[in-house]
Amino acid sequence: MNAIRSSAPVRRSFVGAWLRRLIFPVWLLLSLAIVALTILSPAWLQPSGNGVELGSGVPMQMLVDGEGKLGIEEVAALPESAFRLLDRPLSEGYSSSVYWLKVNPVALPDGAEKEGVALWLSILPSYLDDVRLYQLDGEQWHQRRSGDTVAMSERIEVRQLLFPLAAGEPFVLRVQSTSPVAMDARVWRSDALLTQFSRVEWASGVHQGINLMLVLLIIGAALVLRMRSLAALATGAAAALAHGSADRGYWQVWLPAELAHWGDVGVKVGTLVLPIAIAWQFRELLTIDTRWKRTDKLLLAVGIAPLLCLPSIALGTYQDWAWVGVIAPWALSALFAFVAWGNLIKDGASTETLLMALPTTLYGILGLYVTLVYMGVTPPPQIETSILWQLEMLLINILIAVAVGARLVRRFRESMEHQKQLVASLEKSEQALEERVRVRTEELLQARNAMQHALHSEREMRLEQRQFFHMVNHEFRTPLAVVDSAATEQEVFPTVDSEVLVQRAVQIRRACRRLTALVDNCLLNDRLGTTAFTPQMQCVPLEDLLADAAQLVQWSRRHRLALDLSEEVFEWRCDPTLVSIALSNLVDNAIKYAKSGRILIEACTDGPGRLELSVHDEGPGLPPDEAERIFERHERGDHADQTQGFGLGLWVARRIARQHGGDVTVSPSPLGGTRFVLTLVQEAPADGARQGEPAGQLNTEAAR
Repeated sequence: MNAIRSSAPVRRSFVGAWLRRLIFPVWLLLSLAIVALTILSPAWLQPSGNGVELGSGVPMQMLVDGEGKLGIEEVAALPESAFRLLDRPLSEGYSSSVYWLKVNPVALPDGAEKEGVALWLSILPSYLDDVRLYQLDGEQWHQRRSGDTVAMSERIEVRQLLFPLAAGEPFVLRVQSTSPVAMDARVWRSDALLTQFSRVEWASGVHQGINLMLVLLIIGAALVLRMRSLAALATGAAAALAHGSADRGYWQVWLPAELAHWGDVGVKVGTLVLPIAIAWQFRELLTIDTRWKRTDKLLLAVGIAPLLCLPSIALGTYQDWAWVGVIAPWALSALFAFVAWGNLIKDGASTETLLMALPTTLYGILGLYVTLVYMGVTPPPQIETSILWQLEMLLINILIAVAVGARLVRRFRESMEHQKQLVASLEKSEQALEERVRVRTEELLQARNAMQHALHSEREMRLEQRQFFHMVNHEFRTPLAVVDSAATEQEVFPTVDSEVLVQRAVQIRRACRRLTALVDNCLLNDRLGTTAFTPQMQCVPLEDLLADAAQLVQWSRRHRLALDLSEEVFEWRCDPTLVSIALSNLVDNAIKYAKSGRILIEACTDGPGRLELSVHDEGPGLPPDEAERIFERHERGDHADQTQGFGLGLWVARRIARQHGGDVTVSPSPLGGTRFVLTLVQEAPADGARQGEPAGQLNTEAAR
């Protein structure tokens, strides 16, 4: 039940969507039908009994004068056998011959010709060049002329070709034209003619007004939007309006009397120029810059062909070439319909494709019929052929304008959708830009911090350099002074006393040892921080490790050496050079800072794989707050003013211990002073480091 209830709104929304889609097509078709009925109603709803058509209503006798040399007397003198009975309206196509038509007295259905009411003969189309009406006035033929080559002073100043008739009298018509020889002639009583004129001219005015409004709207849209397709559509609609006005005789009425003959020229020029305007319109709408390249070239060729016939107007051979201008619009519409249906099949049905395909197909069908009528192949319709053609052109232009509007609406919607996508893309780009700015800001902050760190490191390095040179100035001079002094005494005061020589040798060795320790610590300070450092591990006897450190105590006059070597361990795997330097630094530190007395060096194991090398002294000990601070680089504690040094010994010793997986710690000694413990681990980590210490490789020969 719930499913049934939920499906009902879906069906209603679907039906509503289809109804909304049908509103516009229905409105468009209804509007076009109203326009067509408004324009065609005077021709379709002629008042019965008020007009008789020559040919179908009243038979005519026709004579063809090929050379056009006969006069009215000669034609009247010819026998009946020289004429051909014509029971339909005259329609002979393009011909240079002169046509004579004999008409017996016309009897109107209501007998109006017997009541003394004036009769009139109206002839369409108005583009016929020269039409002459002959009626007997006693024994003389009275002539009246009309046509678009006849001066307005010689004809009745109306759009149609109009002649007064004498009731009950026969008459003869002479028809000659360079345009299609087709004639729709009717006999009217005066009151019915005025009624018909009011209806026809009202419908014609509506047609011209709608056509003019359409042209102005399209021109305005083309000027505002600056689109070639709209410019081509405006050109085609304007050309059709101008040619239709000339074709239906409005130029003769609108132009001054002395320029009225240009109406005939306008019809001929319009016939040959209109195809190129239609071709441009069709090409801009469907074929230019599309897949229809060959069809586009064919449309251009068909549009240009009538232009090549323009010289025939001046040469007097227009009727021989006018068929090119008549056939070209139909050929263009057929090509246009072919392209439109191709797009409809390929791209699918839409408002745009349907409005392009359907009207062009209708134009092609009706255009073929109009062409056949103009060529004299098919009898003319009840409606004036020019009205049918112009109405067709108007409806086609309206539909194409609507199709172009639908295209603009589609492109507008696409542009709006594209704009939404661009806005979304812009928002994403803005977010990405903000993210990049944030990341870049962080990078800049990191770069600034790195630069500050580099500057700080540079300052520290320069400080270390100054301290190094200060150390060289003091630390290196003292041992060198001792060496120089001992050597000078031996040179100035030579002696054979062995005790004095031994003392001087001890001084020299102690000074050299001091210089060696300083050089080793400086080299290790520089190289322990490199990434390529790796301890050179080998098995070394413990006695060898303690020998250099113990020798430092033996050289001191203030201290006594005490060794405590565990018998459990005889050798250890380590880097002997580094461990010797580390242990010597601990002993040297005790010699410099401890009071006179005993210095104890111990070696024992502290669990599996752990070796402890301890250095004890007898005072004065370390305050708790200095226990860790003294292991920092260049740190000499609170007694820095009492001894000489560079502050690298303990720092280097701890780094060496950590390279071996151990550490250096400090604690109070049972002897009353300080106890430094160097711990070495047998199984060092694979990376040779501990607690984040970097590894490197030291040239042991250089360290020595």
